[in-house]
Amino acid sequence: MEEMKAPTRKSRLIRWLARIWSLMVFALTLMKILTPDPYATEPVPAEDWFLLSLWGLAILGLLLAWWKERAGGILTIGLMFLREIAWVIIKGKWLVAFLIFWAFIVPPAVLFIIASSLERRESHL
Repeated sequence: MEEMKAPTRKSRLIRWLARIWSLMVFALTLMKILTPDPYATEPVPAEDWFLLSLWGLAILGLLLAWWKERAGGILTIGLMFLREIAWVIIKGKWLVAFLIFWAFIVPPAVLFIIASSLERRESHL
């Protein structure tokens, strides 16, 4: 029977960096959702709710990554990409400002995937 090796310091550090970052993303997302917009004068259209739900599912993918790192990271990146495609289809244009969301949400997903890959590689050595 093959003995499982303990994760190295490097993979643990990357994993905890991803977890802390994902908690910050989740907390800021909750604040944004629960804080009403004082400038909103009309209800949010249905297509915007759909786009927001894709963004929310991407955030939940970060929380899934705490349990299944690779699956959660891939789900987060995939849903962010799907959201951008849906935005272009629904709105007819792409906004460069969305890269701010990518810079905030995608790095912890990538870190989860890296930590998973490092641990998998270390266990096969």
